Formats: sequence, structure tokens, C-alpha cells
Amino acid sequence: MIPPANADDPAVAAPPWPRRGRDDATLTGPVTPAAPGSPAAPAAPGTPAAPEATPDLGLGGAGEGAAASPEEASPIPPSLHARFEDFHVLGRGGMGVVYRARDLRLGRRVAIKLVSAGAQVDGGFLREARSQARLRHENVCEVYEAGVADHVPFLVMRHIEGPSLQEARGDLTLEQKVRVARAIAAALHEAHRLGLVHRDVKPSNIMLERGEDGACRPYLMDFGIAREAGEGGATLTGALLGTPAFMAPEQAAGKVHALDRRTDVYGLGATLYALLAGRPPFVGGAVIDVLRQVLEAEAPPLRTLDRDVPRDLEAVVMRCLEKEPGARYESARALGEDLQRFLDGDPVLARRASLARRLARQARRHRAAVASAAALVLAALVVAGLFVRGRRAAAEQATLARELGETVKEMELFLRGAHGMPLHDIERERDVVRARLRSVEARMASAGEIGRGPGAYALGRGLLALQEPRAALEHLREAERAGYRSPGLDYAAGVALSELYRRGLEETRRLRNPAQRAARIAALEAEYRAPAVLHLRAALGGAIEAPAYAEGQLALAEGRHEEALEKARAAFAAAPWLHEAKKLEGDVLFAMGSRYRHDAAFDFEKMKGHFDRAAEAYRIAADHGRSDPSVHAADCELWAQTMNAAGKHGASMRPSFERAREACGRAIAASPSSPEAHVKLAWVHSGFAWWVASDMQPGEDAEAALREATTRAEQALERSPDDVMARYVAAAVSRSRAYHADLIGRDQGAALERAVQGYEAALERDPDFSWALNELCAVYAERGRHESLRGLDPEASFARARARCDHVLALDPGFGSARSSRLITGIYEAEHLVRAGRSPEEVVQQTQLRIDAMRQVDPSWTWAPYWRVWLNHALALHALDAGADPGPALARAQASAREMAPDAATFPEELRVMLAMLEARVRLARGEDPAPAIQVVRETLDRAIAEEPWDVSDRVRRAEAELLAFQWSADRGRPDAARLDAALAPLGPLLGEPRADPRLYVALAEIHEARAALRAGRREDTSAEIAEGLRRAGEALALNPRSDRALAAQGGLWFLRAAAAPDGAARGEAALRAVAALEAAIQANPLRARTAGVRLAAARQLASRATAPGAP
Repeated sequence: MIPPANADDPAVAAPPWPRRGRDDATLTGPVTPAAPGSPAAPAAPGTPAAPEATPDLGLGGAGEGAAASPEEASPIPPSLHARFEDFHVLGRGGMGVVYRARDLRLGRRVAIKLVSAGAQVDGGFLREARSQARLRHENVCEVYEAGVADHVPFLVMRHIEGPSLQEARGDLTLEQKVRVARAIAAALHEAHRLGLVHRDVKPSNIMLERGEDGACRPYLMDFGIAREAGEGGATLTGALLGTPAFMAPEQAAGKVHALDRRTDVYGLGATLYALLAGRPPFVGGAVIDVLRQVLEAEAPPLRTLDRDVPRDLEAVVMRCLEKEPGARYESARALGEDLQRFLDGDPVLARRASLARRLARQARRHRAAVASAAALVLAALVVAGLFVRGRRAAAEQATLARELGETVKEMELFLRGAHGMPLHDIERERDVVRARLRSVEARMASAGEIGRGPGAYALGRGLLALQEPRAALEHLREAERAGYRSPGLDYAAGVALSELYRRGLEETRRLRNPAQRAARIAALEAEYRAPAVLHLRAALGGAIEAPAYAEGQLALAEGRHEEALEKARAAFAAAPWLHEAKKLEGDVLFAMGSRYRHDAAFDFEKMKGHFDRAAEAYRIAADHGRSDPSVHAADCELWAQTMNAAGKHGASMRPSFERAREACGRAIAASPSSPEAHVKLAWVHSGFAWWVASDMQPGEDAEAALREATTRAEQALERSPDDVMARYVAAAVSRSRAYHADLIGRDQGAALERAVQGYEAALERDPDFSWALNELCAVYAERGRHESLRGLDPEASFARARARCDHVLALDPGFGSARSSRLITGIYEAEHLVRAGRSPEEVVQQTQLRIDAMRQVDPSWTWAPYWRVWLNHALALHALDAGADPGPALARAQASAREMAPDAATFPEELRVMLAMLEARVRLARGEDPAPAIQVVRETLDRAIAEEPWDVSDRVRRAEAELLAFQWSADRGRPDAARLDAALAPLGPLLGEPRADPRLYVALAEIHEARAALRAGRREDTSAEIAEGLRRAGEALALNPRSDRALAAQGGLWFLRAAAAPDGAARGEAALRAVAALEAAIQANPLRARTAGVRLAAARQLASRATAPGAP
């Protein structure tokens, strides 16, 4: 089978090496299949394809996903590399990643924004391009170009050489800050004049660039959520687009249609407030807190935070922050003018109106008191009663919180003790904690409303200790809704959100489309990572057990790996019993090493340097937490990825495989009911079995590896029948077994069917699972090839292969492995047509066009010559069989081979054998000596057979080469019997057990036919050779009743028996059998008439004479 190859994460672009298998001297089948989940290219020509990266299943560690780099989140479309160079990441936001690059045509620095905003990407992208392009103002960043590159929307903008206002705040004087705000007010006024509302004015959206005169020029950036006045449909109703700390109240309330120029006045006022006070007007530990303050609270006057702020400037800023839009400046221009008055030393308009506004605000706030003093007295009495009752309820709640807090600590300490015990099943201890949680629920019910907050918090902490983050987060949020707040709650919520973020990132591994994956990552960041950071930061403001540990988790979540490493080590030094700190250290090192696992960044030594240190950290963590499943699961993930990288690097996988297997086993021992650990263990065995079955791990027992992988996959599927990855792993193991069966000449049909069923079941649960779609395409193509070799109609299988490949390529046109699988399908179709004596021209042309199209999608794709070798090989074979000139097709195949590997030392041996066999046949047909080409086949295959003695295809082709040599000697009138002995020699070792490969028995039948003909020419006894040849032809036809080669050999053997028959009856019966076999051969392949037609005519004549009346 020709395996698929991958072009990117999780694999590298390269086609597979076709398998050393063939139906006859004209056809060659495929070689190594790609590794399940991550087929990859060989490191050098002649090396089988190897997996580069594999799906992470989320069993431990923050993993690389916790700090997915912007480069990983938004890969640069290949077509942009043709116009720009020197890409560097500048930053990442909700709408995408921004790169600095150099425009090759204009020679200038530019900023390129790749958009990845999910379902609304196109709308947001077009709005930003349209909005920013319409603005022509010296303080608005200029847009040069907008478009779509390889299905990824992009903007090309002016590159601002300088920091953001947020970064430069501490370096600016008060006057400079005011001048920046005045300039941005002018830019906003121009936007408002064109009907645009920015809606996200904040310090990080203003860039500063130092001019030649030394002055700072500000630029307003990021019109990604800008809205045209009246364009209500551009935003979903109620959607909160913007940054909470800088949102106007009407924006925070989701009043989309109320947003106008005064919304931006508020944003600019909040920005100036942050510049002067060092913090936004409203701050809080959670987004909901900030939004609540924006809607309900008054911003603290600036001078309460910094007494040095001038009163007039305070008045300007505070007017911008009025709750009612009508109380703010009427326009950004009015704001700018008042700022200019301040700069000129003139009185500001805001100062004159401030007293009246304060009095009005007080009146509105105390309208009831103004209306009725009696009502005030009554209200005071009510308030007094409520105060007493509130004090009592608060005291009761504090007591309950303290008691439940003690319960939480007891549960956590109990589980910590269980984790520290010798390795054992901790479900018993977990059941104890679950029982305690049920008692907490009962206590909550009896306490009533005051028990909601403390009780939900206790439940959340308990579930987090049980390593159930999703359920824990639900209860922690319930505690927040009940008004319960504490550093411990923030810490627990941050940890739960961080774990859910990590798990979500691991699921994105199944998304091959870069835009889809980037959009999903952006959504995960908004849903989990951003609130996790806020919660962890809030927790650090209070008293928590291990602040350095929380700081390390925060740093890891934000991608600050060095700091995270330092904090994790500090936490463990301060609290040596906190094995989670050592696990965090391992997680950080794993994330750092994972940067060197993929694509062009692959560097085994750098990766291993980090991974070895991560393994040591996990070992120490496991020494302290011997029964903590999460530690062992993280260790299993680490060694599983090391195993795959070792295989790609050409190193032995056995050591890392054993470590991965042992770690997964410990995770299962600590928590046997965990389905994830069983799936991970099955995946480890599946990956190892594929490498071994593909003969890329010398000395390993493929049957044993496949047998154990099958057992583990069945166990995982039994525990998790609805799990996508469990179905996928089971299918992948069956695919590996099918490949290995074909390699050693056993029947692969049953394994192929199991693989089809497994992949289809996985796709029922995740229809866009790219790896499963690609591998199912390859399996359907292989099933079609298998059916063709068995004389069955393969068209339905080929059609399904095309459909699955087209599906995955529609999701991700750059998916290299799927491109290869689609081309393999075309090659198998072409070879099937050649076997049937039909022209492959149309299929070859369609596949050539597909190759050309793929090269347009990815100009860096260098494997087009490889595929053209195969296509021209099929055309040359058909030309030979049809009696046409195969020379042009042979020349094109040879030219493509030289283009692919100019250096003979790196020329793939598979192609060397294939083209040498083709050249030998062409020379033989032309009456030229094929010896040089045959010698190439001999030398190459002798080496291969010495290394892989079980490979049926190698041995069959070695025999066929000697048959060609015998044919040359016979054509010259000096038949060399030694060539026939040499043809039998490599096949002998295969005859100790039945084989399911018809090609073996076809070759044997042809050898014995030639030996019988040679003996007949010498007038020697032919009966034994004929009997053996007929037996072997019968075995071939039992496997493929339509094999034209087997039928032709059978017909030739019956003709030789007829010619040697002692009487008319036996002669007539044998001649009639020869006629029937030869006619069937020509029916199976009409082109066979060229070689079998003469013998068929002779057999008919012999049969006619033998059956005529009076025949002796």
C-alpha cells in the first residue's frame, strides 16, 4: 500500500514510499503506510515515512498547548512567503495574530494581521479592512492591502516602530500623555465624521512612534470591531465586543444600538485615566465584577489616586466617564478642544459644569429623601432592622464558611495523604471524599440561602481535589453568583479554568484547518485562559497556601515559561510536600521542549534536553505523589511524545515506549476507572506497533506488538465505546495490521474492514476529524487495490476514498498527508486499469492536474516529481502491453526521478527497482540486452531481502527479474536454465505456510511453465513440472479468479501437457482446457491477446485435430 504523507503539523510534507508489491512484472504496489494520526515523510529519500507528531489525549501536564505559541495558532499561509519575508510575531489578540514582515516588492517593513476569529472572521475582517482603509488621518494606522491567502484572511498595514501606549506609559510626562490623548481625539473625530465608532479605545490599541524630530506620534489601531452608525446587523444582539475595563456603560449593558461617538469619548477618557492613575477606572478580580462596576459604580476621582493630577485635567477625564452619554462631551472634537485649553493654560469647560452635575447626580440618587422626610425616617427604621438581621446572617454565614473551610482542608489533606501512599487504587479514598461532599450538600440545604456561597465553594474545592475541573468550576461559579468571594475561590477557579483550557487545546489537535484551529484556540482563550489569568491574579492579592505555585501556574498560562519554571521550583523548595509544584515544573519543561517537536522546528536533541529534565521533575513528583493519577498521566504523555520523536529521528523507540507504557500503567493502577488512561495506553501501543509493523524498528516482533496493541485498543473501546479517540485508535491498530499482513503475504481483507468500521464510527462522533478522514481515505484506496488484486470490482472503494480525501482537503487544502492519499487513490486506479487492459490515460491526466493544483496551493511542495514517476510508470506499462512505444513515458519517469533525487546515493531504492524493471522490459521488447537493468534489480533487492527476509513483494520481484533474464537468453536461442533455478531460489523460504498473495503463486506457475517448456524442447519428461505449475496456477486463481497472468500460465501448461499426451483423448482434453484458460486470460485482459493469441490458435488447432473423428 502506498501510505499517505503529511505536510505540516502534525507531520512533514513528503510522500510515502510505495510498497514493494506487484501483481505482475508490470505493476508495483505500495510500501509503508503513514503512522496513525501523524504520517510523515522520511528524513531522507529511501527512508520510510515517519510520524512527526501525534494527537495528545489530555492525560496530564499543561503540555505544549498551555503555551501554544502564536506561530502554532496561526501558521503563515505559504503564498504570503512569496511576497514577504522575515516574519516575526508582534502580538496576538482575539481577532488573530500580527506579524512584522518585509515587503519584497516595495522593500519596506509592514505589519500583517492574520485573522482567526471563528464564525465571524469574514465579517470582522471585512469591517476592519473597510473601516480602516476609509480613514485618512495622520494618527490612524494606514492599511495597505486586504485579501485572502490560502483561505486565511489577512491585512497588510503600516508597521509602527515603537511601543504601545500601555507599554510606554511610565516613560511619558503628563503633558505628553495629554498631547497623545488630544491627537487620538482628532483621529476619533475623523472616524466619527465618516460614521464609524471604534468601540475599543484603550492604551494597547494606541501605538507610539518616535519621529525624526524626536516627538512621539500616536497611531490608533485595531478597527476590528468598529461599527458603522446604523449598521445594527454587524454585531450579534447583546454581544460584548470590547475590553470591559474601558467600556462605556451602554456598551457593557449590551445596548448595541445606543453606541455612538460618545462611547468612544468614554473609552478615550478611560484611557487617559489609566495613563494618569496607573490603573483603569474600574478594577476587579473577575470580568463580571468589572462590568458590574462599569454599570453601577462611580469611578474614584483621579486625585484620590494621585494628588499631583491637576484639578482641571481631573475634571476633563471625569466628564468623559459620566454614566449618561448626554453628560459627556458631545464629540471627540469637543474633548480634544478642552484638552487643548488645558495645554494652553486656559480654563476648561468641564470644570465649570462639574458642580451642577454633582448636585443633579445627588438629587437623582436621593430623590426619595427630597420628596418626603417621613419616608426617610421610615426607611431608616427599616434599614436598622435589616442591618441587625444582616449582621446576624453574616455571622451565621461566616461560621458556616469557617466550618466548611475546615471540611475542605480535611478533604484535600485526606486526598494528599492518599496520593502519597504506595501506588494503589485511590477510588476508595475518592469515594470517602464524595460522601463528605454529599454531607456538605445536606448542610447547604439546611442552612438555606446563607449556605449557598460557602457550600458551593466547598463543593468546588472538593471536586477540584478529585481532579474533576468542569464540575468544580460549575460550583465555584455558583458560589460567585451567591456573592461569596475569597482568594481561595479565585485560586480554585483559576486552577480549574487552566486545566479546562489545557484539555480544550489538546482537542484542537484534531483540527487540521489552520483558520479553524486558530479560531477554536481564540475561543478557548476567551472562555478559559483569560478568566483563569484574572482569577489567579486576584488570588495572589490574598492569603493562599502556596503563592509561588499559583504564580507559576499563571506564568505558564501566559506563556512565560522561564518565570513559570522559577516559580515552580521556588514553590517546591518552600513546600517540599507539594508534589504538584514538581509536576508543574515538568509541565513547563514539557511545553518548552514541545516547541521543537513539529515541522521545520523539529530538533530532537533540543526537545530531548527539555524532556529529560521534565522526566526528572515528574519522577520526583511521583516519589511524593505515588498514587496521584495526574502525575503518572503527564509522565505517560511525555514518554509517548518522546517515543514518536525517537522514531522520526531514527533512534530506538523501545526505551521510551517502555517508559510510556509503565507510566500509563501507573495512571491506570491509581485510577482504574479512568477511561482516558486506558485510551492513552492503547494509543501508545498503537503508535509503537505501527513503527514495528512498518519494519522501522529492527529486531522488534511485529506480531507481538500488534497483538498487544489490539488487546489494549479493545480494552479502551470497551471502557469508552463513545469516545472518538478510542474508536480512532482501534481503527489505527487494524490499519497497521492490514499493512503488515500484506507485507508478509497474508490476507489483509478482514483487517481492512475492521479499520473502515472503526474510522467510520469515529467520524460519526466527529465528522470533521481530519486524521480519521485522511486515514480512512487511505484505507479505502488500499481496499480498492486489494479488491483489484483479487479480481473484484474496486470502483466503489475508490469512490469512497475520493470522497473522504475531498472532504478533508475542503477543510484544509494544505493537509499534505491527505494530498498524498488522494494522489495514491489515482495511482491505484491507474494500476487497476492497466491490469484490466484498459487505458489509464484519463485517470493519469486528472491526477497530473491535481498535482499541478497542489503545487499552486503550496509552491514549496517538492514531491510532484515523485508522483509523476508513478503515473508515467503506469502509462509505460500500458504502452508495453498494448504494443505501443513505451519510450516517451519511460523517459518522463526517469526524468522525474532525476529531478526528485539528482544524487544517486539518495535515490529511493523502491523507485530504483521499479524503473530498472520497467527498463528491462522495454529493452527486452526492443530486442536489446536487459542485463544492466536486471543487475540493478538484483543488487538492490538482494540487500533488501537480507534486511527484510519476510517481505513477499521483494522476493517475488527478485524472481521476476530472473524470469526476464531467462526470456532474453531464450530469445537468443540459448535458454539459460540456471536463471530459472535462480528465480525459484528467493521464493522457496515463503512456501512453508499458505500465503494470501496471489502474486507469489503466479510467479511460481510461470517459472514451472518455463521449466516445462525447456524440458519439452530437450525431449525430456515434463510431467512433474507441468503438475507443479498447474498446482501453483490453481492456488493463484483461488485467490484471484481473474488473474490474466495465472490464466495464461495455466493455459500454457495445459498446452504443453496436450502436446506431450500419449493418446488422442488425453491430448484433446488437455488442449480444450488450454483453450478455455487462454480465452479466459484474454477476456480478463484483452491486451493479453498479443502474447497469448499465438498459443491460443495453436491450442485450438491441436484440440480440433485431437477431437476429430478418427484421430489417433
